[in-house]
Amino acid sequence: MKTIIFLTIFLIFNLNISVFSSEEKCGTFDISCKTKKFVKDTKDFQKSGLDKSKKQLDKNKNTILKVKDKVVEDVKDTAEGVSTEVKKGVEGVKNEIKK
Repeated sequence: MKTIIFLTIFLIFNLNISVFSSEEKCGTFDISCKTKKFVKDTKDFQKSGLDKSKKQLDKNKNTILKVKDKVVEDVKDTAEGVSTEVKKGVEGVKNEIKK
């Protein structure tokens, strides 16, 4: 009688605990499943790498633009007391940088 009660309680607790796996399990020789999983993992990895690259490029672009502005202002300040040919050259450089 005790064994039946023990087994009944044991089965009730084991059946109520459900474990769900989000990872798809493929069989040993299930090539199509393994291929789909490999392609999905590869796409996810490439997307994350692409997002990281975009963030890095944006960061570098902003840094370059800040440095460019500092250089242009520095050149502008040093070109104030020089001849008109140098001023024209500086203006040409500034126009090229703005492109």
